[in-house]
Order: sequence, then structure tokens, then C-alpha cells
Amino acid sequence: MSFLLISTSRTLQSSFVRQSFLLQTSRLLSTPQLRHAQTQQTTGDYPTSNSRRRYRYYLLSIAAGIAIGTAYTLRQSRKYEGLMPEYMSNVEPLERKAMEARPVPPPVTKHITFDEPPREKFPFKLTLYQYVTCPFCCKVRAFLNYNRIPYDIVEVNSVMRSETKWSLYKKVPILVVENEEIQLNDSSMIISAIDSYLRMPTKRFQNISKLYQAVIERDEKGKLSFNYPNKYFLVEPLVDDRLDPTRQVQTEKTKNDVFDIQTTIGAENSSSESFFSRLFGRGKAKNEQGLTTVGAGNVRKNEPIPSHHKSSEQYRLERKWREWVDTKFVHTLSPNIYCTLRQSLNTFRWFSQAGDWEQIFPWYQRWIIVYVGAIVMRGVAGKLRKKYNLNDDVRISLYECANEWVKAVGNNSFLGGSQPNLADLNVYGILTAIQGTEAFQDLMNHTKIQPWFERMKHLVEPHFADNRIRATT
Repeated sequence: MSFLLISTSRTLQSSFVRQSFLLQTSRLLSTPQLRHAQTQQTTGDYPTSNSRRRYRYYLLSIAAGIAIGTAYTLRQSRKYEGLMPEYMSNVEPLERKAMEARPVPPPVTKHITFDEPPREKFPFKLTLYQYVTCPFCCKVRAFLNYNRIPYDIVEVNSVMRSETKWSLYKKVPILVVENEEIQLNDSSMIISAIDSYLRMPTKRFQNISKLYQAVIERDEKGKLSFNYPNKYFLVEPLVDDRLDPTRQVQTEKTKNDVFDIQTTIGAENSSSESFFSRLFGRGKAKNEQGLTTVGAGNVRKNEPIPSHHKSSEQYRLERKWREWVDTKFVHTLSPNIYCTLRQSLNTFRWFSQAGDWEQIFPWYQRWIIVYVGAIVMRGVAGKLRKKYNLNDDVRISLYECANEWVKAVGNNSFLGGSQPNLADLNVYGILTAIQGTEAFQDLMNHTKIQPWFERMKHLVEPHFADNRIRATT
């Protein structure tokens, strides 16, 4: 009866009436505890013991959270504190530590081989860690496919990233030279390093990779970032490191370089030393056009001119447009393929089809990648549009970049002339990343880039002799 009266009192709108009503009915309460509680309610004096206990729990929880967060932050910030000076001058210990933690054998999902021999012999076994439609990964694949260099693929789950947890370099692509357990990071550095080897083979691939020293920086949270200052340059290894010390290749010249067809091996050695002093010194030699010196080798008089023979202007042009791909063109892709939720979802469905995710990932991981990824990237696309100052209609920015590239190619078949150079391969590679999207079809229909793209496709797309796929566990 008493509870019924209390419930009825709560329906009254006036607090004054409710308090009066409770005073009149408090005598009907059967227990002293209920009567005491009701009296406190009418006077506005609430029990304090439970409140104090609750506040105490809140304060303890907040203090525990702060303590855990502080401990984690300090641990991350001090994780490499004692080792960073060594890593800043010598990245090898860092890379060696990561390679020791890498699962061997790697969880390979594809084996890529070709029914034609490579353009240049490359004796090392390669494993590429990638997202199938990452533009930077597509750049590396286009380069390897064009040169018909066999390689294995490890498809990385873009949400879980369990396949690359061993690496302190947290981006893809990552290319591992299995024979020497060398980890190569950054798509442009990977391409430059392998192309440098193809031009001037060395006894070990490490003799090439060591010339691309990383600059490692650490933020306040302890996160490491890797930068490769000379990643767009082709390097010239020391004479003693080369398989054939008598072989020379054309490299970029400066005004003060002396071009002597009868250069001796001793002169070549001194020029290589000059290269190292310029490469690792604080100041870099430059000519009147502002070109950084890459080397001073040349092609011997009776030696057949290789396909990669280039003039200084060709080197400069190739490097300029490679950098343009990474700093401008590639940033127009994501805002275009994720510009609406519908296009974003269709893009991820195409990613799943292109990457054979049904055979590689369990259904629940594939569902998370497709649907969660589509929603997240739709939000990211808007931020990228603002970050890179793209047109409100992002298609216009995409078309402008394509037209800029077509104008640079001009009347030639490729930017490299009769054969594609590294810049051609880079542009083709990033465009294959969006091949199955609505944005790609619009690009082909509204610009004049399609003839060039078809010529590149004819040269790059290989005849696979083996393309086996297995599911990951």
C-alpha cells in the first residue's frame, strides 16, 4: 500500500504538492528505514555514504587510467631512447632486429613467375608485403612485372596488419630480399635500388641497399618514421663491390665532370669515391641547372649501349616526374574513389575481387575490411581533399593531373621515349590501383590518357606461368 502511494505521488507535477503528500503518508510506512529515507527525501538531505563510495570509485578509476596511460607513453617514448643515436647513424641494427622477428617462411599468398626471361638477370629471391590496391604497392609490382622479375606476395590484412607486426616500418610496401635477409622500405627506394642493381650488378645486394641510408625520426609518442633522402636517385656502387669492375654505365653528369671515353679503372675508382663524398657530405655538388650529381661513369667506346642509357636531361626529367607522382598525382586517387559512400563500398568490393580476398582471408575479416573500410575511407576522403587543396569536384583535380602527364609525354610513346622509364611505370602503377572503379572509367572517358595507358599495359602486363593462391590461416 505504501509503495502504491509513493508511486502515485511521483506523478504529481508540483514538487510542493508531492512533498506535502509524502509527509501525510509517511506514517503509513511500515519500516523505520523507509520512513527515514522518505523524510530525507522531503528535506532534500540525501544519504552520503553511497555517494562518497561511488565518488571514491570514480577517482580511483581515473587515477588508474592516468597511471596506465602515463606508463605506456613513457615506455613508448623510451623504447629506443638508448639506441636512437646508433640508429640515426647506422640503421642496420634496427633492420636486423626486425628481420629476426619476422615469421619464416612468410605466409605467401601468390607466387609470381613469367613465361619469358627477365630483361636483366636478377638472382635474388623477393617477397613483397602489400595491399593489393595500394597505389605504392602497385608501383612496385608494375616495375617488377615490366622487368619480369619473379617474386612472392604476402597479402596484408589492412585492418589487422598481423602479417607485418614484425616490422618497425609500419607502411607497405615492404620488400624482403630473402637471400640476404634485407628489408627494403618505401616504394620509390625499392624501385631505385633494384634498378641500380640492374644497371650495375654487385656481388651482394647489400652493396646497393646500403647506399640508401634511412633518416629515422621519433615523435613525442615514440613512433618511428623513416625517410630516404636519395630515394629518387640511381646510385653507382664502389668498383670493388661490382660483379664486373670493368663495366661502366652512363650516369648523370654535371658541368665539371670530364667525359673521357678512355677512362681507366683507377680514374673510375676515384670518381666513385668522389660520388660518396658528395652523397653523404653535408653539401651536394650541383650544376648550373641545380641537378644533384649522381655519378661520373660512362659507357666504353666498344661496349653496346644498354637500354637504360640516359642523358643528364633524361635523368632529371625522370626524377622530376617520379617525385610528381608521389607528391601530387597519387593524392587525387583516394578522394575520387571514396567520394560517396556508394562509390566507397563499390571500390572495396572491387578490391576484394581483385585481391582474391575470398581465398585469402576468413569471411569475417573480409566483411570487416570491406564494410568498415568503406565507411572509414569515406570520412578520410573529405579530409584528404582539404589537406591537398583539391577542387570541390575532385574529378576535376584527377583530370588535371592526367592532362598534365599527357602533355609531358607529348608526341612520344612514353615519357622515356620509345621505351617507358621509371616515371612511366610509376604513373601506370598507381592507375592500376583504381582500375575497377567508377573514377577510372571517368578518367579514361574525359581525358586523353587512355592511348598511353593501353601502350603501357601491353608492355607491363606479363604472361604468368605460375600464379598460385592459397588461403591464409
